[in-house]
Amino acid sequence: MIGETTADDSGRPRQELIDPVEQVRHIVTLKRILAPTDLTMDSRKTVDYAIAIAEHFNAQVTLLHVYVAPVPEDYSREINDYRFADEARNALDSLWSRLRQRYSRIDTELRCGAAQEQIVAAARDLNVDLIVLSTHRYSWLNRLMDGSEAEYVFRHAPCPILVIRKETKDFIEEINGPVGAVSSDKP
Repeated sequence: MIGETTADDSGRPRQELIDPVEQVRHIVTLKRILAPTDLTMDSRKTVDYAIAIAEHFNAQVTLLHVYVAPVPEDYSREINDYRFADEARNALDSLWSRLRQRYSRIDTELRCGAAQEQIVAAARDLNVDLIVLSTHRYSWLNRLMDGSEAEYVFRHAPCPILVIRKETKDFIEEINGPVGAVSSDKP
């Protein structure tokens, strides 16, 4: 890159070269992070990463849980949408209350439907800056990460996606216990 024109020792004009790396600065801002969870202990790693990143950027974390509507067989057993929604809401609220003790900028979002569609819709509706997903083996997120459902999220998400694999080395460190610890054996 060519910068200012200066004179050399003999007075002849010469162009100064500017290193483009030195001139360009980028600032990363994250205001809201979406952390889809199935509310199991296996989803803890995803939540830990979302909170650790949020702490660094002072961002809001939204815990998203997507539950599947009851199927026709459930209605014959007197299971209805309200029961599914109530159980999901109670579990999500319980997780939220435990995590809020460690990081106060957490809220929740409960949705019903296909996980991939609801993740993308929530990211759009909430103006999310980052989605943190995990690849561990559990319920709807397992199906999401195994095929066309994952492709749907990757193709339609309105923001970057950080995928956390259970089997990889962690880059977050625990300070006074894990950020997202939700174990019932902890005080």
